[in-house]
Amino acid sequence: MLALAFTILLLAQAGVPFTTGFFAKFAVIEAAVDARSFWLAIVAMVSAVIAAFLYLRIVVSMYVLDAADDGAPAVRVAPAAAIALAVTVLVTLGFGILPDTAVNLAKDAVPVLVAAK
Repeated sequence: MLALAFTILLLAQAGVPFTTGFFAKFAVIEAAVDARSFWLAIVAMVSAVIAAFLYLRIVVSMYVLDAADDGAPAVRVAPAAAIALAVTVLVTLGFGILPDTAVNLAKDAVPVLVAAK
């Protein structure tokens, strides 16, 4: 289960659709294009591809390499950490599937945060 949670979070970092990482990267690249900073958008896309390659190598090594051959003991996750990981994965997938919820929360928070100055 730990490997599955780590896989989902790495895929979000890579910007895979239906995760929060995809919409975050999309928004940043869209803002760069809107500001006519095409070079910045290209750098962001190239660095995202390089990072995705690294993340996918980690995911492949988690599932392909056999931990039993190394003699390593199974990793036990504390219940509180398991709950935190589950909530994190659910939020990552939930806001990735329904991003309008997060966008609306952010839009509602802007006036409150700006007025707090």
